Amino acid sequence: MERCRTDWRMYLNNWLQGRYGNTRRLSWYSEPSGPPHDTRWVAIAYFDGIEYGRGIARDKGTAMEIAAEATYRALTAQ
Repeated sequence: MERCRTDWRMYLNNWLQGRYGNTRRLSWYSEPSGPPHDTRWVAIAYFDGIEYGRGIARDKGTAMEIAAEATYRALTAQ
């Protein structure tokens, strides 16, 4: 069953809680760019200060979901 695209932050947080007992090692950076009528958000997920996921989308939440998916996949593949 494919996970819903909007659940990646939850899956990442749940995995981190289960593996490390907390989510303190995860941090986020997000920033809008472009004109107001065509704004793009960049969201970057860091684990232990290392970039593991990056997302770019028209809204901040979607950009964070994309970054969370990349981070989840990278961390669980190790």
